[in-house]
Amino acid sequence: MTDLRLGDYFLSLSDKMASVEQQYFISALNYAVKSGLDKQKIMPVLALVSESIGDAEKSNRVALVRYNALLQYAASELSDPLFGFHLGQDIRSADYGILGYLIESGNNLTTAIEALLKYDRLVADIGTCEFVRNQAFAEITWQANPMCNEQVVLRNMTAWVATVRQLFDKNLSPDKVLFQQKLTLAQESQLATWFACTVKGNQQANAIQFSSSLLTQSFKTKNSAIHQLLQQESQQKLAELNKGSTLSLNVVNLLKNTANLRDIDLKSAASHFHLSPRTFQRKLLTEQAYFSTLLDVERKQRAIKNLGKISSGDLARELGFKEQSSFNRAFHRWYGCAPKDYLINNQVDKDKN
Repeated sequence: MTDLRLGDYFLSLSDKMASVEQQYFISALNYAVKSGLDKQKIMPVLALVSESIGDAEKSNRVALVRYNALLQYAASELSDPLFGFHLGQDIRSADYGILGYLIESGNNLTTAIEALLKYDRLVADIGTCEFVRNQAFAEITWQANPMCNEQVVLRNMTAWVATVRQLFDKNLSPDKVLFQQKLTLAQESQLATWFACTVKGNQQANAIQFSSSLLTQSFKTKNSAIHQLLQQESQQKLAELNKGSTLSLNVVNLLKNTANLRDIDLKSAASHFHLSPRTFQRKLLTEQAYFSTLLDVERKQRAIKNLGKISSGDLARELGFKEQSSFNRAFHRWYGCAPKDYLINNQVDKDKN
């Protein structure tokens, strides 16, 4: 398959599989009712979408289309365009299920982010996270599933900050929070007051930027023994969630949920799925996929998102290139120019606009 066809293929599969854990859905439903909505009026609205409530209860997952419908209906009925934001402020560790307790028992923000990157699908299989950092700053970006509406994005982004405040410091604030969706000046101001930092809409990515110094400061509730047990259980649940997926899609999720690609190669990826490299390659081939192509697609996406945010040398290493020249050649193949020329041309285009 070509890169474009691969992208379309995995996007199609991702849309079909997109779902949230039942507890995460129920917490949103309870908040909507607490905010003044009549539960008996909400349920018929949810029944209009494809998945029945009974099926959701059996699978312990709720389709994204139903979750979308709930949040959109609540925002409309309450005349609250920032309903997702207010819902995110109300987050509790229990709403995240096992992931919430895994984060809560970790040592610091680094272990929390690592858990989020690896196990976020257990709560909501509706997007992918990336993490980049240098000595001065760190950034988490969240690429939402295209099916997600604005309220879903608002909840996710707000809930992450609210959770860290509960575990770390209620007065903690990021340096900047960015949203892809359009926000009015009044909405940006309202969000900025709570986040206690600059908030911008209509950006290239949903992102939370903060000082790297926060990464090593300890949580109040750390418990290494419990954390290790929860990691094992989370790994088992993730494996169960992956059973219905193709190997190629699972590889895509592995690549997207890995903090950096420095140690990712065919052998390590095969080992992750308890397969020999040869068997791993053969199984991918039956799905018309190659590990090298999947890795190349992920590198290409990360390169353009992080270009200019960290040095070109650091970016090359984060993407798993052993030499700067190898990264430069790959970038030219992807975008038809050198990284520095891309930055210059992109800045010229911005200045014209």
